[in-house]
Amino acid sequence: MKRGEKIKTASIERLLRTTEETYKRDFKSPRDFEWLSEKLELMGSRLSMSTLKRLWGYIDENVNPHMSTLNTLARLLGYNSFSHFEQSSVADDLPSATVLSASIHPAQELDINDRMILSWSPGRVCEIRHLGKGQFVVEKSENTRLVPGNTFNCELMIEGEPLYIDNLVQSGRSPVGYVCGKRNGIHFQLMNVE
Repeated sequence: MKRGEKIKTASIERLLRTTEETYKRDFKSPRDFEWLSEKLELMGSRLSMSTLKRLWGYIDENVNPHMSTLNTLARLLGYNSFSHFEQSSVADDLPSATVLSASIHPAQELDINDRMILSWSPGRVCEIRHLGKGQFVVEKSENTRLVPGNTFNCELMIEGEPLYIDNLVQSGRSPVGYVCGKRNGIHFQLMNVE
């Protein structure tokens, strides 16, 4: 086995363990894999139970996982890709200087009713809809304090950076500021509108 393959295998193993720790499941039963497959579907991704079982070794087949499979699991954990997940432990030790590679100015670049999926660690997912001029409403959410019906303003979204929102309005409360993805940043994905 080549040295690079060992490192990749160790990274895959770390991805699986991080998923288990994040969701407090050991993924040793069909019910666990069914749960994970459904969770991924809520996020807008699909991985079959058999793919997940092979990845975890529940089905004994010596198959290398596709990069798309690893990318999907990494996004579930709040990373942009498997490569971003692999770099995360190294990045924690580096100075916090970054280049803005992907960003959105909602008021300028999004149309009314454009939808996005935001995700951040550990396992937080939120679907939002643009109301216009940088204002959003939460449509769906999982593992986050943002709940459907909440509204907020956001001037800038930067891939891999924390999301700072203003004027978060939650039922019966005064508007507040809020930060999503303080540790590893957020990841966003525009949804296809039919």
